[in-house]
Amino acid sequence: MLHVLSSSLHHEELKLPFEIDEQWAKENQVVAVLTGGSEEKFLQLAKNGDITLDKPIYLIASQQSNSLAACMEILSWINNNGGHGEVRCNR
Repeated sequence: MLHVLSSSLHHEELKLPFEIDEQWAKENQVVAVLTGGSEEKFLQLAKNGDITLDKPIYLIASQQSNSLAACMEILSWINNNGGHGEVRCNR
């Protein structure tokens, strides 16, 4: 399943600046992190059970608004809690 995260500090309309294979997204836990400051939204997904640590989590960074830094913080949380994550950067 694809989850798209952005910080509430970013008021501009944010769209995926890249394409994601729909079938791949359906078969995996995919999180597109569009902006920095979206780490809390990821933690809420984990708390609600929308994201689980028993399967790999693919974090997709964009080239905007500190997305990569947010992905790295989320990846650190995943690793520290026994999960497996991977960051992928798209252009």
